[in-house]
Amino acid sequence: MKNVGIESDSEQDYLKLYNLGGGAAKNIKIEIYIGEQDVLQKKYVNIQPSNEGYLLPINRDVFSEIEKTIKNNGYESDLNVKISYQHNVSRKTQVLYLNGIIDSFNVYNDESIYELQFFSKN
Repeated sequence: MKNVGIESDSEQDYLKLYNLGGGAAKNIKIEIYIGEQDVLQKKYVNIQPSNEGYLLPINRDVFSEIEKTIKNNGYESDLNVKISYQHNVSRKTQVLYLNGIIDSFNVYNDESIYELQFFSKN
């Protein structure tokens, strides 16, 4: 995620996906949700080539959950991502479940820098 913040001058609030399924992913469905069921955002992508990335813009609800976690000094967010896709060769549907953790990275010019990391829940 890049430049996420209310004070940010940049309009680049997104997650970047790349090389999903070894470059053979198609019919990709991405769901960002809180807890187990509260879906904040859904996105559908037709195909994800190995040499290209996909920028997934985040909506206001996702942004608010990230901001709330930071303000509460909590680093383990209840933000989860489910990615399902078909492998272009095997035709099998793959499903990934990821949980978000916010890590305090550094401070520059009195501005805190955070890193949003996702780890597998499987």
